[in-house]
Amino acid sequence: MRVFKFQSRIINGGNPFSPEVIEIDDTFITIRKKRHPFSVLHSISIPLRSIVKIEVSKSGIGANILIESFSDSIILGKGFSASNALEIKRILLG
Repeated sequence: MRVFKFQSRIINGGNPFSPEVIEIDDTFITIRKKRHPFSVLHSISIPLRSIVKIEVSKSGIGANILIESFSDSIILGKGFSASNALEIKRILLG
């Protein structure tokens, strides 16, 4: 099983104290992030087969990625490089 892992960076507008991590495996896409530097790790997983919308928006020098599913679950990743965001989209589209 291959796992792709992408991490937000401060240079791309990500949080300097708790970067967001997107992991994609054969079944799920998962985002892990902290809301505040001293809070617990929050994660959201969406099955790949239920993804209905993938949107990449460039913001400043970085990019944000929005992923929506049939069940109205949403993954919003901020502070990724444009190339990483496009790579995530390419992997998800197969």
